[in-house]
Amino acid sequence: MNHTEDDLRELFAERTAYGPGGDVDVAEIVRRGRRGRLARRGAGAALAGAAATVVIWTLPGTATTPAAPVTSSSVDSAASSRVPDLPASIDGLTRIGAVLTSMSATGMDIKVKPTRNATTVVVTCADPQSWVVTAVEGSRAGQVSRCRGGMARHAYDGGSLPSTWSAGRQSIRVWVFPPTELIGQASLDGCAVVDKRKGTCDGRYVAQELVRYDVALELAADLGAKPGTWSAGVYDGSASSG
Repeated sequence: MNHTEDDLRELFAERTAYGPGGDVDVAEIVRRGRRGRLARRGAGAALAGAAATVVIWTLPGTATTPAAPVTSSSVDSAASSRVPDLPASIDGLTRIGAVLTSMSATGMDIKVKPTRNATTVVVTCADPQSWVVTAVEGSRAGQVSRCRGGMARHAYDGGSLPSTWSAGRQSIRVWVFPPTELIGQASLDGCAVVDKRKGTCDGRYVAQELVRYDVALELAADLGAKPGTWSAGVYDGSASSG
């Protein structure tokens, strides 16, 4: 049975996206979305591809969950590009969760147990022009930036994190997208053609709108997973947390 894009959106709505208490089966959403795309294009063959290399640095009480498909029809030399190793501590902050993957246009959920109501996410990328998106589960907090110099650093303090942040297990989603003309830096204001639901301005995704799970997921589906190594680490506290 083939599913249309409307089926995908219906399933997404049922699972309440990336909100407090939400439990979204991303793999199922992506599978339905891909089947819908194939149906619209008249393709009858199932998607196939080589599995990406994903390495998880396991720390006590932490886990990571793929937030987007990590398959590709080809893996070239870019997949084996090295990225700087993330240190166990940065500026006095302790790493409490991390992930390394060889594919871009993908996302990962990093689950951690913070001890302070402040968190810093550090991402290193083989391609310094990559887009880095981080989003905090249970809040509207999110940041988007380029991976300038091969690294992006997103700091969150008590003003943007849930008040219960240090009270239990938490999750941060990290997406890394390759440089693409599909992403623009304009806001939704002043667009000739704006689609607030899709987060697009004149047919291009607005960078800041990628903190929304549905927008990032749709861009990931449009691009498809591509070779491009990146790593992400979650550190307990930030420079402003004292």
